[in-house]
Amino acid sequence: MASKRKHSSTKEESKAVVDRIILLENNVVSSQQNLNDVVDILSIAKSGNVETMFVATNSLGRIFAGLWKQGLLKRNKDGKTAASTVSDWLRGNYNEYIGILKTQLKHSEAAIQVAALKLLMQAVVHEGENASKSSGSYEFPNSLYLSILELILDGSEASDHLLRTLADSYLNLYDDLRYYFYRDVAKIASPDYDPFKSGKSGARTKSLVEEAESFVRNTFAVMGMIKVVPTAKEYTAFWVNAIPPTGDESSVSSAAAHRKAFSEAWVAFLRQPLTAEIYKQVLLSMHRRIIPHMVDATGLMDFLSTAYDAGGSISLLALNGLFTLIDQYNLNYPQFYEKLYALFDRNLLHVKYRARFFRLFELFLGSSHLPAYLVAAFIKRIARLAISATPSGAVTAIPVIYNLLKAHPSCMVLIHRMPGYEGEESVDAESDPYLADEADPAKCNALSSSLWELETLQHHYYPNIATLANIFSEPFHKPKFQLEDFLDHTYTTFFDGDTARTPKKAPALAVQPPTALLRTGDAISDFLVL
Repeated sequence: MASKRKHSSTKEESKAVVDRIILLENNVVSSQQNLNDVVDILSIAKSGNVETMFVATNSLGRIFAGLWKQGLLKRNKDGKTAASTVSDWLRGNYNEYIGILKTQLKHSEAAIQVAALKLLMQAVVHEGENASKSSGSYEFPNSLYLSILELILDGSEASDHLLRTLADSYLNLYDDLRYYFYRDVAKIASPDYDPFKSGKSGARTKSLVEEAESFVRNTFAVMGMIKVVPTAKEYTAFWVNAIPPTGDESSVSSAAAHRKAFSEAWVAFLRQPLTAEIYKQVLLSMHRRIIPHMVDATGLMDFLSTAYDAGGSISLLALNGLFTLIDQYNLNYPQFYEKLYALFDRNLLHVKYRARFFRLFELFLGSSHLPAYLVAAFIKRIARLAISATPSGAVTAIPVIYNLLKAHPSCMVLIHRMPGYEGEESVDAESDPYLADEADPAKCNALSSSLWELETLQHHYYPNIATLANIFSEPFHKPKFQLEDFLDHTYTTFFDGDTARTPKKAPALAVQPPTALLRTGDAISDFLVL
């Protein structure tokens, strides 16, 4: 009973505070003589509970929006008049209000964070319009905008709802916000950026180094939510739109400026210490979302080369972006095929990016100008891996080998040396000169070997694999396999396919009907006598 009374009392107190906020706001709006009431609302916004804090900050937002329109927050060059004194006092209270909103960006409740962001973005509009009207040209209040972004991107408290609102309600809709977002990301990610020195160069503070993980996570999340890419010829949707910007090359309306900002932001972001998961996600989208919109995509060479040299799944994912640079931007990557050969290890046919890798691999070895020893090395390595692979890996390897042999007839000697073939000296597992541990495909003796591994696959425990491997015992008259038909098989697809198949006839069973409960020779018959 006491608990109910306490809850009722708290609710009544909150209602009384809300009513007081409404009264104070009405006083301020009705007469400039009541401007001192702003201080009382500020006090409530700083010390009230969640409900009253929310009401107070929204009330202050309406009050200061009206003061901006009346010109009372405009800086007065003559500091000796009563009007300039009032203006300075109001600006002090306005700055305190902005500080409260910035604090709320770190609130534990996502709804408070989003409400604070919306009020801060309204402040960006008011400051931008005031500055534009004062100067007679387009002005964007980037100092305020930068501080907002820094709190969101560097904050470990930033909720998914807050990041989604920033992207969907602002960056995807307004070109100027998106342009300055990219510029500010590049600035925050700069190693010599120090927000406590008012934009002057200096060493990054210890606190920002500790928050690098939050910055990477939040920045990548927001950049991944931005759907608009810099492809338009001109940009006209502006959040701060009092005076439209001019169309010169450095302007926010310039397509070239947007592409430059986009490029600088991504290059600066990719220099950050990325987590393994974000590293993989960046590589997955690199060739679609980043490279086509860069001013100079060759600036990503170092990042992609380092990723390709890392080995494992990171190298597999880097292939797509690296191939785009090689194919479209004439990147000269030394020892590309040697490093590609090194990726064919025992894990390749087991990783989840296997299908993505083999789609690219078919392009890499599609040229008829590749030397026979190189193609033979890849064919032999794939065949060797297929022996110990899962059925889903083996069913991918067999079509790949077949297509390579069709595209490079000079490697058919590997088939002719298989045990059971006539006309060539056969090479079996015991006499195989292939050096599986040799990293250089030119020195592994693959062209002197045979594909005896395929004969092993023809006796695979899974009948579908054995049937598929039998194609190498037939004349090579069939067209190349469509690799897409074999890349996405799993145990589930195999099981579903086998169970859905209707047998043509019932299997023959020869079961000897029992004549007694226990048969002679059964272990249990030694213990029981019936």
